Amino acid sequence: LRILRTIANFIVQLCLLMPKVYYEANVPEIEPLMVCSRNESMPNITVEPTVEFHPATTWNEGQDVQIASGSLWRRIFGHSSTSFMGRKIRLPCNRKDSIFPANKVQNQKYNILTFIPLTLCEQFKSCLNMFFLAMALSQFIPAVQVGFMYAYWGPLAFMFFITLCREGYDDLKRFKRDRELNQLKYQVLRPGGREEMKSSELVVGDVINVHKNQRIPADMVLLRTSDKTGTCFIRTDQLDGETDWKLRIACPFTQNIVNEMDFFRNDITVYAAPPIKDIHTFHGLVEKKNNPENGPFVLNVDNVLWTDTVLATGSITGVVVYTGKETQSYLKASSSSSKSSSLEHDMNIITIFSFLLMFFMALIELLLTLKVEFLSDTIVGFIRLLLLFSYVIPFSLRINLDLAKIFYAYSVSADKSNPGLLVRNSAVTEDLGRVSYMLCDKTGTLTQNCMMFKKLSFGTISYSGNALSELSELLAIAYRPTSLPEDDEHRKHAQTVREALEAIVICNNVTPTDTSIGSDDFDDMALKTAIPMITDEDYYQASSPDETALVHWARKLNVILNHRDIHRIQLIDPFENERNFKILQVFPFTSERKRMSIIVQDEQTKEICLYSKGADIVIQRMVEQNDWLEEEVPRGNIFIFIFAFKKKEFQCSNLSREGLRTLAVARRVLSEQVYNEFAEAYKKAQFLLTNRNSAIEEALAKVERDMKLLCVTGVEDLLQKDVTVTLELLKSAGIKIWMLTGDKLETAMCVAKLSGLVNRNHRIVKLSPMMKMEEVKAEFDTSNSCSNKVLVISGEMAKICLERYLKQFFGYCENVSSVICFRCSPAQKAAMVRMIKGVNKSRVVAAVGDGGNDVAMITASNAGIGIVGKEGCHASMAADFSINSFSQLSPLLFTHGRYSYLRSSKLIQLIMHRGLIVSAMQFIYSYLYKSVTKPIFSGMLMLLYTTLYTMMPVFSFVLSKDMKSGLLLLYPELYKEFKSVRPVNWKSFIWWVVMSGFQAAAIVYFMGRFDCHETELETTAFSALIFNELLMVFLFIDTWNWFIFFCTVLSFIIYLLTLFFVDALFNVSYVYKYSFWWKAAALTACSFGPTLIVYYLKRKCFPSESSKLR
Repeated sequence: LRILRTIANFIVQLCLLMPKVYYEANVPEIEPLMVCSRNESMPNITVEPTVEFHPATTWNEGQDVQIASGSLWRRIFGHSSTSFMGRKIRLPCNRKDSIFPANKVQNQKYNILTFIPLTLCEQFKSCLNMFFLAMALSQFIPAVQVGFMYAYWGPLAFMFFITLCREGYDDLKRFKRDRELNQLKYQVLRPGGREEMKSSELVVGDVINVHKNQRIPADMVLLRTSDKTGTCFIRTDQLDGETDWKLRIACPFTQNIVNEMDFFRNDITVYAAPPIKDIHTFHGLVEKKNNPENGPFVLNVDNVLWTDTVLATGSITGVVVYTGKETQSYLKASSSSSKSSSLEHDMNIITIFSFLLMFFMALIELLLTLKVEFLSDTIVGFIRLLLLFSYVIPFSLRINLDLAKIFYAYSVSADKSNPGLLVRNSAVTEDLGRVSYMLCDKTGTLTQNCMMFKKLSFGTISYSGNALSELSELLAIAYRPTSLPEDDEHRKHAQTVREALEAIVICNNVTPTDTSIGSDDFDDMALKTAIPMITDEDYYQASSPDETALVHWARKLNVILNHRDIHRIQLIDPFENERNFKILQVFPFTSERKRMSIIVQDEQTKEICLYSKGADIVIQRMVEQNDWLEEEVPRGNIFIFIFAFKKKEFQCSNLSREGLRTLAVARRVLSEQVYNEFAEAYKKAQFLLTNRNSAIEEALAKVERDMKLLCVTGVEDLLQKDVTVTLELLKSAGIKIWMLTGDKLETAMCVAKLSGLVNRNHRIVKLSPMMKMEEVKAEFDTSNSCSNKVLVISGEMAKICLERYLKQFFGYCENVSSVICFRCSPAQKAAMVRMIKGVNKSRVVAAVGDGGNDVAMITASNAGIGIVGKEGCHASMAADFSINSFSQLSPLLFTHGRYSYLRSSKLIQLIMHRGLIVSAMQFIYSYLYKSVTKPIFSGMLMLLYTTLYTMMPVFSFVLSKDMKSGLLLLYPELYKEFKSVRPVNWKSFIWWVVMSGFQAAAIVYFMGRFDCHETELETTAFSALIFNELLMVFLFIDTWNWFIFFCTVLSFIIYLLTLFFVDALFNVSYVYKYSFWWKAAALTACSFGPTLIVYYLKRKCFPSESSKLR
């Protein structure tokens, strides 16, 4: 074995080494290249952090090497690890012997050979299943065999059959979807002409054409577009859930290629770094041999089309760089950490108790029987006893719960009164019935994320969004010659309004898009993409609804963004004159910068201007002194003084208190000398190997200062429909509401008051980083008397509290009415979720959001709920549940969540009772009749007992309802029931053990009082057991349900048929006697009667809140 192991290790190492040696030997090494994520050779694209890599020889040690495409292992097991190699692609590329993965979409888990083995392996990862497999295997050993083989192998086979059917059905659907994508055909360019090929046949290095509304089949570098500007738009909603169109830019010297065959005649080489799991990053370059003066063109994410995106405009030509399992679509689809419901956690604890009970029963039985010297072999006897008492373990519980969860998911999706509800993770459906904390975003969650322009403030003068006539008059003065002197205040103000409107239209990422674009012909396309006229078909594409609202409002004033490409912006003024601006640099908005800046040059006046727009706390540090902001200081507001570190923020504070989202806009005119100095410093910073980011920020800081503050804009985000009612229902249900937002304090407080999260009776407690730690501790010490308080805290302060005062902070938050956290980053939102889950693990935390910044919070929660909103489906796709509006939380939690938890709880209890009573009967029977290892019932009867006779009535409880859905929404207080008293816990387990023990004792004891033959006793006792179990089903029904009644009666009829006609199982001749029926009835009455009385008294003396309303 050691020799074989050594040889195997040597072969594996050789297989790992050979591809690396081959690759390094056949691809020439080039000098290390600085690669940035923005193009420094294109003046309008911002350069961001660089990395160093060798495109031709990059190799990540420790990663799996791609197995040859024709290997037997891959054909059988479908395994092909990604190569993680950089690549050099020289056009035209040799398609033969590609060492990269095939471009085959393969989401299947199994193939014909691996389906059964892998499914069984997955099932046997469960310790519970392994235990039952060990029991079944033990029956091959004669010494420990206690019954027929089928008694143990039958239930195991049935469970695996259900699992195989479910997995097979799911995998078949995946196979059909994969086949559809793999069969899609694309035009592939060859040196000899075009050729149609299937998507699955594409390889790295193929040059392909893609047309409008076609799916991108592989990760591609964009070489040319049908638009003469070299740009195109793609839809990424299937990749990242965002619905706004993304701009992509072709390489300049490949864009200029007219003849398609010139792609193969110009000796073009594409270098690409190893694939990484990040759709926002790409490193590579394009090199043209006969173009040495311009050098290689550095590629970034703007030059790449990812798999599963869709081309929205025109046609493109691109070269494939990543295929199959190296594509972003595949890397991004890697499974995240799985979730399990709190009920499943309770069930696991009950299972542990069941194991302990089984071992305890076997040990007690063994000790009792040793006194009569019945066993000769203690170990064998103990194993046989374990097998006899193994019915304590709920063998069929897992499969029943899995099937129930599938039904719950279907019932949620099929709710016609609430269209749009969708379950993406059925494993946590029951948690919707026990939510204690609801953490929600503000924008797009409580509000509509549908922006409406409301105010434009210049300090002493503010204009509403409807003041179009006044502003139009001012713009007319600013844009046409006037007799007013230059120092006239009215003229100065008109010029300021003009500058502000131009800044709003220029400083954004909004692009006018014509929906009619889509010709496949490149020459016709060049004509169609000339500067478009403004028509009703035009609309604006932007990643932010704020910017779209601003540009639309400016258009109402006839300051129109008419055209934008990567080089130029064209405006149309109120007098229909075109104004063109050359884009010099663009510095996009990032969460770190919290602003966007752009440097443009007026092509008519040659004036160079820097425009910045962003958060007021950032812009205030960039502008020069301005008196009109200071005049807006609200005197006496201590809290505003704490958080507004400079007076320049107070104008924004006034707008924010009106519930408006604010942006500050600033401008600076740059001299040619200042700009050239900046451009030189900026270019040097781009190519630094170390401290590159800080050098770039230092260069930007030299120009982003002494700016003129032009205006402050305010847009309103309206509340969603029925938000106030929904929040009131959630609070009545005992759910704590925490609002976590990245917006400023005043806006968050205004929305909280409008939505009813904060009312006039609440006392607002505000924690600031400026406060002393003694003051913070003193406030935390008052946690016992803060039920009427609302905690308002910044993300920065929350971070401090999480690090230093975790338990005290949570204790305080647990007792306040609500928590409002402003300026909260995505990481801090997730940290708040983890705090609750970590400190109080018994509480269920739900998180609701609609944007990509909410994904971390949603995935960290017990039950993540995503809203399909204006920002796309990113949150919805990452969530466990998807809804269309915040108001749908009420039926999702109070109806579907409560029903799911109630049904699963009853299902668990009935299945537990079904096993406990049989094990208790076996325990008493083995002791009383001194036949320790003899089963009380035959193996076939036990098999039918757990399947045919009792399975339908028990599983029918997935349709049970304790109350009508309308009453649950009318009385949200009923939601508190399952949070205070959980039906499945260790106390209920003890109650079920006691009750099952009593019922078993009644049946076995009185059975022994009858003077009957052994087969007659077995028939009588088993019939009493079946009747008892079917009557227990009725004991659990809260409201009349015809389906449960039908399943119970049907099971009873099936039992009677087997009782009368299957002589192999029962003493049929005895069944026809009157004595059988009165004995079976007497045993049933003795076992079920006292239980019925106890349940009746319990409901009368201690009724639940829901039973009072029934």
